[in-house]
Amino acid sequence: MIKAFIALLWIASVLLTYWLGLEQGSGSAYPQAGNPALPDNNAVIAKKNAGMSQVTAKAPPVLPSSDLSDSDTMIAADRNGEEERISETQTSDLQDRIKSSNPVVRLRAFSELLEDGSPQSIEQAKEIYEKLPEGPQRFSELRLLAFSWGQSDPESALEWSNNLDGFDKRIGTGSVLDSWARYDSESAIAWAKENFEGEDNPYYSAVISGMSENDLIGASELMTTLPYGRNRGRAASILVERTWQMGEDVAIHFADNLPEGSIQNFAFGEIAKKIAKDDLGRAVQWVEKMDESEVKVRVSEDVAENWAKQSPVEAAEWVSNMPEGEARSESMEEVVTQWARKDPIATAEWLNQFPSGELMDEPIQRFVREVARKDPDTALTWAQSITDEERRKKVEADVLNIKVMQAQREQAEASGAPDPQGEPRPRRGPPNAP
Repeated sequence: MIKAFIALLWIASVLLTYWLGLEQGSGSAYPQAGNPALPDNNAVIAKKNAGMSQVTAKAPPVLPSSDLSDSDTMIAADRNGEEERISETQTSDLQDRIKSSNPVVRLRAFSELLEDGSPQSIEQAKEIYEKLPEGPQRFSELRLLAFSWGQSDPESALEWSNNLDGFDKRIGTGSVLDSWARYDSESAIAWAKENFEGEDNPYYSAVISGMSENDLIGASELMTTLPYGRNRGRAASILVERTWQMGEDVAIHFADNLPEGSIQNFAFGEIAKKIAKDDLGRAVQWVEKMDESEVKVRVSEDVAENWAKQSPVEAAEWVSNMPEGEARSESMEEVVTQWARKDPIATAEWLNQFPSGELMDEPIQRFVREVARKDPDTALTWAQSITDEERRKKVEADVLNIKVMQAQREQAEASGAPDPQGEPRPRRGPPNAP
């Protein structure tokens, strides 16, 4: 009887153990496929609370390098580098950040130093700038210093910047004048006149840049008084950029009100490039609506150049459908320039479709120039089709000169003599041959 009772107890315990095992198995972290375990709400809440409590938990101890794998070592190095970068940007000592090898940190600190524009900060910034390594790496600091100084004491700033050399002098002086002209353009213009002898004053482009921020009309009027040359072109580019930032309509209105001639053509050409970059189809439509004029010549030329860089075949088809005239001739030059570099044979076949004439001379000359060095014989044949005699003789002479130079170079290479053009002959043999 007792034995039977013990046996029943043993069987019951086994069954209970088996049942408990099934219950625990249903909560396993690896449920079987097709029978996913559903999360318990209380368990999810507990897990979230546990995760929140871990935010304030202490970081795990750092293992000795001997106990780290290669990947662990790389992760630790990355974390240390990140901590150093964060620490560097948050350093409270301005002087330390100004001396940083990180250009972003250094420039930000330099800007903070110049924020109040006081004589003390200007002097301190000047001393720091003068200790920086010479070259382009300190141009940004120079612009900040000169511009800030120009807000408080432009004449002293210009006296200092005029004693700099090379690009430093140009950048420093230009930044001061830009800053000065924003609040006192008359004084900036007077200084520019007094400190340059001659017509093509290089200081005016910086003055115009500053004026355009608050007096666009005055800046435009000053630009139109400048003589034809690099500085007027630079000033015009500045104003086109400034008006373009205000909107396409503003830029077109600005160009439309410029005096007719090279300066207006240039402005419209720059606008055409910008429109073609944003929407080539709209730029093409703009050109097609224009009457034949110098403006259309310049705009169509720039649109054709932009299109030919993307697809010379499509650009050539568009130019072919343009009415005969200077606009088509100038546009053909741009297509030829881009296409001949990629496929001179196809370019030549396209040019053959057009009858020879004065308006074809320039496109043919451009083709000759592009292919002369690779195929001087073909270039010479095309040069002979130029109708203007003076132009034809000059182009033929240029091609023949190229042929002579190439023959001399080939002869020198065959004999091992020095290059007749003064270029060093390439050494024969392996790179490290004595």
